[in-house]
Amino acid sequence: MTTTTIDKDKQESIRQWSEDPCGLVGANGLEVGTKEFYERINQNRYDEYAPWLKKVVNFSRFNKKKVLEVGFGMGTDLMQFAEAGAEVWGIDLSPVHKEISEKRFALYNKTANLQLADAENMPFPDNTFDAVYSFGVIHHTPNTEKAAKEIHRVLKPGGKAIIGLYHKNSAYYYFVLMAKYILLFRFLRESYRRTLSRIEYREHSEACPLVKLYTESSMRTLLKDFSHIDISIHHIEKNHFGVIKSIISDDTAKKFENKLGWYVMAECTK
Repeated sequence: MTTTTIDKDKQESIRQWSEDPCGLVGANGLEVGTKEFYERINQNRYDEYAPWLKKVVNFSRFNKKKVLEVGFGMGTDLMQFAEAGAEVWGIDLSPVHKEISEKRFALYNKTANLQLADAENMPFPDNTFDAVYSFGVIHHTPNTEKAAKEIHRVLKPGGKAIIGLYHKNSAYYYFVLMAKYILLFRFLRESYRRTLSRIEYREHSEACPLVKLYTESSMRTLLKDFSHIDISIHHIEKNHFGVIKSIISDDTAKKFENKLGWYVMAECTK
């Protein structure tokens, strides 16, 4: 992959999440930067979209620890760490994400060191953080392997990395994305990359961010530098079953979550 291609991939990510900030759709049109806005974003994320996330991450265990989030978005999860007593840092490519997150931390009188920086080239010394968290981010960067090595590098020995990526062996991938790509002949009109990019919500952007998907096995390979890796699968809805969703109940869909969920989560120890 050439430098030009890599730069273009990252520029597409910046464009996507600057024009349509990650999670903004959940605000239901509330004014950005208000307390009502951030509270609505929290409600959407933890009550509606991913009610499993707080339990899996367990933000409160990092009290008085140094935590870095790679790809902090609108600061939603990073604030959870801060409110639990962690010292927090964050990097992101989008200046709009940084602006919205800075407003959040100022509004709630919390401190965060937020920087515009690249997951593949982090501006931190070796062995800096007790924990590094990244949810739904490094599968968008061209050299995900380098990003994983950077996460390992900046962690202290014995430190924890919590990483969430899109799961290839998921109901959503097979019954929605690939069903549309093949059965609706989308492959005749657009590239596989463009189809995968449609995973990301967009209202104001025509960007085509890079999207990769991982199996449990490829996730372990990606994180092979870590001494211990625990992997779990999460997040499923009956809508993820596409054309057969009408014959599947919410309860039935949940039974498949730990196999066919949309996120593969890894908790790793350096």
